[in-house]
Amino acid sequence: MKFVLVVIIAAAMVSMALAAPDDAAIALFEAGAFEEAAAVAEQSGNAESFALAARSLNAAAYLETDNKTARRTAKRALGLAERAIEEDPALVEGHLQAAISYAQRGARMSPIRAFVSGTAGKARDLLDHALSIEPDNAWALSSSGAWHLEVARRAGDGSYGSDPDLGRQQFAAARAADPQNLLIAYEAALRLLADDDATSREIGLAALKDATTLAPQDAFERRIQARAEVFQKAVDSGQEAERDFIKAQP
Repeated sequence: MKFVLVVIIAAAMVSMALAAPDDAAIALFEAGAFEEAAAVAEQSGNAESFALAARSLNAAAYLETDNKTARRTAKRALGLAERAIEEDPALVEGHLQAAISYAQRGARMSPIRAFVSGTAGKARDLLDHALSIEPDNAWALSSSGAWHLEVARRAGDGSYGSDPDLGRQQFAAARAADPQNLLIAYEAALRLLADDDATSREIGLAALKDATTLAPQDAFERRIQARAEVFQKAVDSGQEAERDFIKAQP
């Protein structure tokens, strides 16, 4: 089963809410040199830097077109996220990056393999833990909202505890908490437009407009905004093009 949290999606993997990661690693991440950023951050040896390294690899995996390479990269991200959790169990970013790593691997597997591997349940547990630490964290809310909507859409309401109503509420809370966040706007647009609900569609279209017009802050956001612009063109072209775009996303 293809489970996506992105930007999960994309969203939490690019959180800048780290306490004190290496400045050089941050600069590399902002420039789009994700592998290099991960390598530099890992050398710092603290929880925040391990989380940054995981975030960098998750970003690389998200943009990767080859499924096998993406899975391998996300698995490396998981190892770094787990090191961040070991160093500081209270660091939300560590739990978020670990959840995203599981979700990315599940998104690039066959449905049967994803089911057997338990990626959805593992991601859910990590997201619940992140929200127990910081209930108002916009990245955690966005990631959790995406999880609920995607799992319900692909596997049916209630599967793995999914609740689409809760997912919609969490996206609303995430957007309210950080309305200028381009990545959360894109993720909200993608998941809400896939939701096939009239109210969700209206909110999703507004989020997509924000994703195409907000000023990107780094290379990753520029890549996501370019994707949002393609999405907008698909929406403008009609239902079939819109569905094809959504279906093609990792």
